[in-house]
Amino acid sequence: MTLIDLGELRGDAEPEPPARPPRAVGRPLRVALAGALALLTLAASAAVVRPPSTVLPGRVGAVEVAVTPDRVYVAEREGPESGGREVAAYATPTRAGEPLRLLWRVSLPGAGGLFGLAERDGVVFVNVDLDTDHPQTILVDAKTGGRLSRHPGSGAPTVGGGLLLLGNSTLGAPGLQLVDLASGRVRWSLPQSLVTFNYHRRGELVDRVVVTSDLLPGADRDGRIEVRDVVSGAVLAARDLKGRERPTYRQVNLAGELLLVTEGEPGGGAVVTAYGLAALDRRWERRLAEFGQAEQCGALLCVSAPRRGEVSALDPATGRTRWSNPRWPWFLVARGDRLLVGAVDQRPTGGGFAVLDAATGRQLGELGRWQLTFARDPDAPLFGVRRTREGDLLVAELDLARAEARVLDVLPDATGECVVAGRSAVCRRVGGAFGWWRLRR
Repeated sequence: MTLIDLGELRGDAEPEPPARPPRAVGRPLRVALAGALALLTLAASAAVVRPPSTVLPGRVGAVEVAVTPDRVYVAEREGPESGGREVAAYATPTRAGEPLRLLWRVSLPGAGGLFGLAERDGVVFVNVDLDTDHPQTILVDAKTGGRLSRHPGSGAPTVGGGLLLLGNSTLGAPGLQLVDLASGRVRWSLPQSLVTFNYHRRGELVDRVVVTSDLLPGADRDGRIEVRDVVSGAVLAARDLKGRERPTYRQVNLAGELLLVTEGEPGGGAVVTAYGLAALDRRWERRLAEFGQAEQCGALLCVSAPRRGEVSALDPATGRTRWSNPRWPWFLVARGDRLLVGAVDQRPTGGGFAVLDAATGRQLGELGRWQLTFARDPDAPLFGVRRTREGDLLVAELDLARAEARVLDVLPDATGECVVAGRSAVCRRVGGAFGWWRLRR
């Protein structure tokens, strides 16, 4: 482990252009520039250049990796002539210098590779592509790697120990089915085609499903919306939109305990109608100047408007605008009373990010340009990466509570494709292999 020599600025990030001040109110420009300078000084002084704690075993150019706080899963091709995949599970080291310990290895079918993996109640479910139209979910014993069962469709864990599988019903698979995670038995299924499914979650687990028809232009459907219990498949509430004029485009999404139906034309204006999820009772209707999806952001609903260059927040009880921020067009993530917002940026360093107060939309801090790392846990800490002058990878935790980017490490020879869970980070290295790091706190 080598500390950065401040005279050489080995871990110094690429210089950023001066931050544009808010258009209306805010701190003076000299304060913003001083804050940006302090952040760059912190990045240079706090970052530690560290080689990988270990290089992941396996062939160079592994298809994909998945990370949990104490495990790393590596998926790779079984061989040049094989269409299958091999998934290996490794325990992460508890002390520095130790290698990853192989737990098990299993062969799985799949031409498209591993595209989803999660662990629940001692069962690992792996989503694979047999081809572009046939997703499959394979259940594997987390302790031994033994294959338990295999089902058509891509899966998501549910309350009550189930696995909800979404398949391609036009190719003969059930549109939706619930499988018991322990036994592999199918509890219920829906054979419908030309429908869309939205999942309502309790924490990380699905507890209700919204089934919507008449979403496709010209589809000869009755416009019915159903809310179903995920354990039994029973219909809890239903509503028929047949009496409404058929829109050019209709989009349904969930935001907390609201079901939002957005109708209009992409690229133009839209009308959002809110229904209570419990009984599908109509709550309010609101016209938007730009077609966009309203998403839950703390106690409010956030609407991104990239063409107009702003993000706004709506009152979920009335649909009225509570605030608008004219600088940042994209809402990304909510953490308590803080929002992460961003602007599109095509440079390799990624897009610019800022933290807003969820109640007022006031900017609390600007984080600079980062590329967000992938994380499956929606409540996990946020991490960003960007390249340094030397070509290494700077890693920072995007701390929304403090409205700052806290630099953790500089990873030499890392090129990106980073996945983070807890403090375990896996990134692609120069040459194609993956490296594993234990990020410092």
